[in-house]
Amino acid sequence: MKQPILILIISLLCSCSTSVVRNDATIRFTDKKHDFGKIPLKKEATYSFEFLNTGKSPVVIYDVKTSCGCTTPKWTKALVAVGKTGNIIVRYDASYPGEFHKSILVKYNGPDSPEMLEIGGEVEEELRN
Repeated sequence: MKQPILILIISLLCSCSTSVVRNDATIRFTDKKHDFGKIPLKKEATYSFEFLNTGKSPVVIYDVKTSCGCTTPKWTKALVAVGKTGNIIVRYDASYPGEFHKSILVKYNGPDSPEMLEIGGEVEEELRN
């Protein structure tokens, strides 16, 4: 008797659950590359990559990976409704002098996922007296 009831409950739960997040989202970034120019040594530089949901379903950013531990991302965690904007904020820790080029991989619920963003610039040498 317990088994048919369990099967019925599982069937009802499966039939009632609908996916809020579809895999057909579309996003458009304002820009995909940012050049910080010259950055003082040991100063953090931050940039916000803004995107617009241009699709027909909500956007979910699942994950954001960077090419180096010196680059830290934060992103919009909530669903981004159609026509609304979200952002990926990238912080670069300028601990070492010289030119840098870093990539940021943005994974979301769309057919064009992942998207690649890039930052670059030059960390200035420390002035010695």
